[in-house]
Amino acid sequence: MVEDVHAADPATMAALRRLVRDLPIGAVLVMTCRPDELPVPGGLLGEPLDCPSRVLLARCRVGPLDKEATGRLADDLLSLPCEQEAADRLCELTGGIAQVVVETLVQLASSTRQSGPLTVEDTARLGPPVRLAEATLSRTQAVAAEHRPLIRAAAVLAEPASEAELVAVSGLEPATGRVALLAALSVSAIDEQGPDRYGFGIPLAAHAVAAALPGPLRRDLHARAAHVLRQRQDTPWPSVAAHLRAAGRQRGRCRAVERALTAHLRDGRPKEAALLLGQTLADNAMTPADRSRLAVGQLRHIAAALPPDAARTLLDTLADAKALPPQIRGHASVLRGLFLCTPAPLDRDDWLRLEQIVHSLPGDTELVARVTSGMSMPHWPGISLTEHRHWLEQADAAAAVTSDPVTRAAVAANRVSLLLTLQDAAVRRTLDAAPPEDELPEQARHRVRGLCNAADASVWLGRYDDARDLLDSAQALADRRQAGHLTGHTIRSSTLLLRWFTGDWAGLAALAEHLAAESADVPLLCDEAYAVLASLALARGAWPEAEQWLDRCGGAGRQLVPLSMVASTVRIRLALAREDHVAACAEAAAAWSRLRGKAIWAWAAEVAPWAVTAAVRAGRVSVAQQMATEFTVGVTPPHSSLVAAAQRWCRAALAEARDDLVGAADDYRACADLYAAVPRPYSAILATEAAAACALAVDASDRAAIQQLTDSAGHLAGLGAAWDASRVRARVRPLVTVPSARPGRPAYRDCLSPREHEVAHLAGQGLTNREIASTLHLSPRTVEHHVANAMRKLSVSSRRQLHSWAGLSEASSGGPGRRAAGPATPS
Repeated sequence: MVEDVHAADPATMAALRRLVRDLPIGAVLVMTCRPDELPVPGGLLGEPLDCPSRVLLARCRVGPLDKEATGRLADDLLSLPCEQEAADRLCELTGGIAQVVVETLVQLASSTRQSGPLTVEDTARLGPPVRLAEATLSRTQAVAAEHRPLIRAAAVLAEPASEAELVAVSGLEPATGRVALLAALSVSAIDEQGPDRYGFGIPLAAHAVAAALPGPLRRDLHARAAHVLRQRQDTPWPSVAAHLRAAGRQRGRCRAVERALTAHLRDGRPKEAALLLGQTLADNAMTPADRSRLAVGQLRHIAAALPPDAARTLLDTLADAKALPPQIRGHASVLRGLFLCTPAPLDRDDWLRLEQIVHSLPGDTELVARVTSGMSMPHWPGISLTEHRHWLEQADAAAAVTSDPVTRAAVAANRVSLLLTLQDAAVRRTLDAAPPEDELPEQARHRVRGLCNAADASVWLGRYDDARDLLDSAQALADRRQAGHLTGHTIRSSTLLLRWFTGDWAGLAALAEHLAAESADVPLLCDEAYAVLASLALARGAWPEAEQWLDRCGGAGRQLVPLSMVASTVRIRLALAREDHVAACAEAAAAWSRLRGKAIWAWAAEVAPWAVTAAVRAGRVSVAQQMATEFTVGVTPPHSSLVAAAQRWCRAALAEARDDLVGAADDYRACADLYAAVPRPYSAILATEAAAACALAVDASDRAAIQQLTDSAGHLAGLGAAWDASRVRARVRPLVTVPSARPGRPAYRDCLSPREHEVAHLAGQGLTNREIASTLHLSPRTVEHHVANAMRKLSVSSRRQLHSWAGLSEASSGGPGRRAAGPATPS
């Protein structure tokens, strides 16, 4: 191995040529070099290689790193994550040359940069590393002085350019420019990068040459570069805007920045658009009128394209920047209010900021309509229904006097949520109205959003057929109008909830995890996915996993209210399964407090059955009765089947508390029928189980009730609710007569018995012996015995290995989503 052959002296070159000629059979000689630094271009050893035919020659050129590899290298060297856009930009600036990437990152690590992920803003401040700068300037000096203007032109352009463009920017005559180009190429001061395309292969090297130029000369070159690039058929507007700024030229700069921002957004670079806009708005050389024009025309679009947290940061920075003109700060403040109305974690402080913004608006009816209609959406935690009604009236009044069709479309999309939640029949006319013939793209996007809002409201009301139709319409319109990735995530999130509620669980956990990963920058959508994952984990008996998913949800005070009811239901059921009635009642009380504050009682349908059950099991019958009464009185007719089913469950639980077991059984059966009609198969099966349990408490030999329990266990297993199925089988087993095995002959030998299988499965899901004992109505000692037998028969040495076995067992039997033959609910 001989490295850096380009630096070898003549004697070493001669020795290497002899070695190549006399290379022993079976030997391999590897020589490395930098081709652009060889004494004779293309000649590795200075002279043509003269070697026997038995010697095979091969040239291997090591290419640059790609963007993904550059990002990994940045992660390793900085020991910090690197944003994808930052990795892409770092790769572009360094040309992907590994040595330059490493030295640039080392230089960055030793700077005063704050800790945290490497961002696009960090890459905008990068300068060339010392070794690269010195090598580049040395090559430039190797060219005759009269030819250097062409290299300087390439440095200022900082992107591949044609010979004519380089000559025009340099100011040389065409003939002189041709000679200068050949001279620059001969010493590798610049590179050929394609047909009639020349420049610096490493943009940071161009920065080194440009930075060494005197200011006046550099500004003149930037001005000529902006003029030349404008002549291209496909004008690179971000480059033109940057050259005009560097040249100090204001004429045409505002228009160039507008087009540059549009190009960044079109090409999926919202962070670079935000960086350019922020720099431009802060530049006092721009006139106030131009800066206001940019803020009003571009800020909303850029903020919409950014992840929510980044949009908030941008708007907060601009709204609080004292150096900016008041009109720009005011506009950023209003947009900040608008973005508080988008899917994000919300709290009372955010609401108060919105109220302040509305009261400080300068009489702009369009902005008033947009902000107040966002405040009318009913899901905010801690905000009463009365307040939402008030702000809807304000939004309607403002929208009525505006002539802007986009504003009216935005208000219509927002008001759908409240009106549909309140079951206002007039809202259907809004949803069914035909779009205007001259509908703008922005209007269509709001129409898609309105359909999504309507579908979401329908899901929480239990109107699943309506929700499915609305989601289909939203998806079709979004596909036609290219509504954006956030709309797609919203549709998938609502579909996720719809599938959980309607018992379509096949592959649901994988879809929920995928959605959570894809929408990590939208906490609301992540919380919905986590709630579904927690619910699925509870049903199959993976209680520790359910708790982990719940912990990843936002706190109840920052979750949308109906979603917080799902999370509370899971927590109450977990506590009841562990017979921790104090914890179950505490969670029920917290959920009920949120419902009282909101006063949208239709949303109680999710949690009311379990909140009332928790109070009854804790002996707090008066509290349970108060909850049931509030739920009954609070819901405005007409009731949905979901509400009716939940109210019937509450009535059954109270009857059970009064020892009216016959009446309780009748109410639970009616409840199961109502749930089946919604359809909510999982809830229907649980209600059927409760009805059968009450009937058996009256008559332990009730064959119909025993059969209902048996069927319920099968339906639960078909859904994938393994824990529930085990619990129901444990109820059934003492009630049926099982033929005994012949004396003296073991029934299962080395195979797991049904009981051992149940115990091993629940142990593998993370349940403790005491929790398994509670589920299967066994003693902890018996559970311990079954776990030991199962581990022996399965040849595993730990409960963790039982977890792997449980997963394989579940997969081999069809997985948690495998449906049982026949109906999902009892007829």
